[in-house]
Amino acid sequence: MPPRLLGGLPAPARVPALAHVVHGTSEDATGPAWLTPRTSLAADIKGAKVYRSLAPVFRALGYDDADRALVSPLFHHLWAVVYEADWAYEAHQLSGAERPDLWWSAHFRTVLGTLGLLDATVEGHLVRLEEYFALETRLLATADSFDEEDLARAVRLRCSDIRAFVTVAAALTDRPWARELGALTGPLMAFVDLEDDLGSIREDAAAGTFNTYGLAVRRWGEADGRRWLDRTGSELLHETAAALSRVSPRTLRAARVLLGRPASDTEARRLKLAAHLPRRTLLGGLHSRLLHGTPTPFEPYWRLLDTPGDTT
Repeated sequence: MPPRLLGGLPAPARVPALAHVVHGTSEDATGPAWLTPRTSLAADIKGAKVYRSLAPVFRALGYDDADRALVSPLFHHLWAVVYEADWAYEAHQLSGAERPDLWWSAHFRTVLGTLGLLDATVEGHLVRLEEYFALETRLLATADSFDEEDLARAVRLRCSDIRAFVTVAAALTDRPWARELGALTGPLMAFVDLEDDLGSIREDAAAGTFNTYGLAVRRWGEADGRRWLDRTGSELLHETAAALSRVSPRTLRAARVLLGRPASDTEARRLKLAAHLPRRTLLGGLHSRLLHGTPTPFEPYWRLLDTPGDTT
């Protein structure tokens, strides 16, 4: 077995891309050479926040806190660039500012290509992220006339950045099962994005920015909009459950960690130990966890929104 770092990642010599990330980092003010162009402080803060929020996903991939700290400069930067692009599109959507160019997409390809991490899967997710920003702009401009397929497509495309960078994180582990786990996170991350929208309805409405709930209600009314969201959320959860039925036993155990959303390394280790069950038992438990509450998975949010004095 090759030597491993303290946190569990392979020794950098084992994975050339990991060696580049580790040895290319620096504590001086300029940082790694691949962190150019420099992003704004606001984007850096937001990028770091997203990276922290995805700690359960990284723990499921086999990263612990030491590993995540090791690769954090890369992922902080990637998500900071996503926010720079997102804000440029928002400015275009709200005030008719100049249509953003695709510098951010070219930058991702340069950085990941230099690291040897731009494979066909990552490239596909980057293409879909470009498609998402264009579709988001069109949906906001035609909020009274788009169809269900348009909004459903946006729901699935919206997490393309997460899918791309989770694929990158899986590649850095050099573990086949981590790649398999990353491949099945798409529908689940799309569902989480819907949950996030339901937690920021008023904030997004005040800012005039994209919110799936707001668009669905504006287009089809409150009752039909909620039914559409419940149906879409239920489809995403059932799709995840079906995908779990096809993965390897090791990936299935990692999925148990992912769905447990561990808040610490200790909790992740506990979940890993608890996942050593017969496949049928483990799969049944995961399906039950995913599909509990379907076909109306967002009903708790509807009750909260209908509560007088709620400030969601």
